[in-house]
Amino acid sequence: MTQFSTTKLRNLIAVGYVIIALIYSIASPIFEVSDELWHYPMVDYLANNGLRLPMQDANNIGLWRQEGSQPPLYYMAVAILTAAIDTSDLEYVRRQNPHADIGIVRPDGNANMIVHRVEAEAFPWSGTVLAVHIVRLFSIVLGLGTILVTYHLARELFPDNPTIALGAMALNAFLPMFLFISASVNNDALSNLIGNLLTLLLVKLLKSERLPTTRTYLVIGIVTGIGLLAKLNIGFLVPLIALALLILSLRFRNWRPVIIGGVVSGGLTIAIAGWWYWRNLQLYDDVTGLNRFLDIVGRRLIPANAAQLWSERDSFLQAYWGFFGGMNVPLPDAVYLVFNLIGGLTLLSAIVFLASRIYKRDWSRRRWLYTSATIIWPVVTFISFLRWTMITPASQGRLIFGALSSISLWMAVGLVWWLPKYWQRIATGSVAGYFAAVAILAPFLVIAPAYKQPPDIQVQAAAQTSFSANDGGAIDLLDANVLTKVARPEAFVELTADWVVAQSLQRDWSMFIHLTTPDGVIISQRDVYPGQGTLATSDLSPGKAWHNPLAIWVPSNAYAPMTLDVNLGWYHLPTGERLQLPNGSDVLTIGQVELHPRASSFDVPNPISVIFDNQIELLGYQLSDLSPKPGETTELTLYWRGLKDIADDYVVFVHIIEPQTNTIYAGSDAQPAQWTAPTSEWELGDVVEDTHSLEVRADAVPGIYELEIGLYLPQPDGTFPRLRVVTQDGGQANDFTYLSRIRILPSD
Repeated sequence: MTQFSTTKLRNLIAVGYVIIALIYSIASPIFEVSDELWHYPMVDYLANNGLRLPMQDANNIGLWRQEGSQPPLYYMAVAILTAAIDTSDLEYVRRQNPHADIGIVRPDGNANMIVHRVEAEAFPWSGTVLAVHIVRLFSIVLGLGTILVTYHLARELFPDNPTIALGAMALNAFLPMFLFISASVNNDALSNLIGNLLTLLLVKLLKSERLPTTRTYLVIGIVTGIGLLAKLNIGFLVPLIALALLILSLRFRNWRPVIIGGVVSGGLTIAIAGWWYWRNLQLYDDVTGLNRFLDIVGRRLIPANAAQLWSERDSFLQAYWGFFGGMNVPLPDAVYLVFNLIGGLTLLSAIVFLASRIYKRDWSRRRWLYTSATIIWPVVTFISFLRWTMITPASQGRLIFGALSSISLWMAVGLVWWLPKYWQRIATGSVAGYFAAVAILAPFLVIAPAYKQPPDIQVQAAAQTSFSANDGGAIDLLDANVLTKVARPEAFVELTADWVVAQSLQRDWSMFIHLTTPDGVIISQRDVYPGQGTLATSDLSPGKAWHNPLAIWVPSNAYAPMTLDVNLGWYHLPTGERLQLPNGSDVLTIGQVELHPRASSFDVPNPISVIFDNQIELLGYQLSDLSPKPGETTELTLYWRGLKDIADDYVVFVHIIEPQTNTIYAGSDAQPAQWTAPTSEWELGDVVEDTHSLEVRADAVPGIYELEIGLYLPQPDGTFPRLRVVTQDGGQANDFTYLSRIRILPSD
């Protein structure tokens, strides 16, 4: 391959990236890209407050939420870029969908985080919409820088094989998730560029055959300082830079790299970024500000262990390849399968390549040194990611894009190193073509349809009933059908409802769908804005009619067998007020569902499978009364079995609990079968029947309560460590499980 053709292909990939990224920027509605809903308000605040940073307070959270705790350089740069634009319409266009299924994929949609005002977002753009698109364009330019870094990094390591450089660049440029994030308002666009650029600078530093010049130290210091003002993860590169300078001093037997280089680059880094970390220390007594970040974004109730992290591997991989919206608009499963095969096989092949270099001993020590930067940095990035996601749920592969150049490089190496030159080009072109094809199609076939409003329907029959607001306005139900007649736990009940606006509504009303037991206990509910979350009732004119599919999840702990009513209605979220039916009611029963128990090989009531620590399984349970009154007793019978020989004697706890305050209104703590069947004596295969009497406290307020159970082992020091629940995918998150809800009735 000639230098001319290599340059031509490199430029073609760069142009292709820019074009596809622009498509993503236009196809993704504003604020519908991961966390853009919070990132842009941070930009807007700085633009309208003279670049003054906000104070972060978990009790007084701004529109920017946790993003106000991030290093501010990206936000400051784009705030300056958009400062002249009047964005006083921010809250008008940033109208949140309060019921958005963020991080959850549902068959009835509701993926949109914003209820969009079509006229405000139409081209030509103005106000906030214009500012968002300008910032997105800036991010695209930063992404272009990242793919060029990837190309040059590969050329540094494999100067004699341009196919590797072009392949790495293409795998980076046409990665759907990289395009998606790079075409959004997100500080990752800058931190990704800096993390990968510093990797390139490290490689060039270690590859150098001469002592570095002062200019080299200046560049490293400036880029590192920028990085530490871009995102905290860049800080993990600082020890690698220091180590590289030490290695150079040892190699050249000269103290200048480690002393002069350290002082110059380190001093510049501190001069550029130090003020922000000092500010955190002064304001929050925390140099990184991470504690305030976590106070706002939220911590896991129980830190994730290895099993839990492993169970989240699918979401990690999906969000590496392409998982759009608020982690709720996925690609088809088959697309992920191909991506996973390509990624897994190429990285495994790259490991074989490196092992072969060790075996053949055909690389010099110096080559191993500068190559190691592209291996160590992805490993450090991944370990730091694991540490972070142990604390807060963040299993998204895009969070390791700070090492994307190195990852793409080794994927390209693994793809071609074992092939003849001709087939190297064929393999690279084929895989790059697959990446590009998915990247081009995703905005049109996956992203845009997720936010499309339902089409109007023709009203051909009289309304079945009408829901009216006290302040005027009405919405008529044309037709409703429960499509699922028989259901089991852990499945969806699907239904449809056709609506027409009879009179304009002044406020935004939410639709609710309840699955309700004969005792009036709501075992599951679905709250949505109409039109799969895309419509706001205050926008709708009389005569507007649409078809509304709905899906409501039957929880795993649902008590069966039972006949459930499917109830429907409307309410105003800020006040709780409901629309009224002509008969004065506010709930309409549109059908019933027969809830059947799970299939089970065990002869137990209400079969269920809850596994505790891979030792004990709850097979089923039975309640004598789902609706007790204060002072009354209900009996819960649990059916257990041991999954292996159990060394300890665990205590079962059962609570009727108010989950908001964790107040226990009835409880029982005992070894199984009233202390007569300790777990250490269980025989494999035996089913243990375990009954607990729960007397409801006299001061219990009528309402819906949760029934919580679990197991613990009392310790000599007075602690009570609980066994963690093992989910179907191997995760271990909670140390309790809820069974059926309990309704406490009023006293006579």
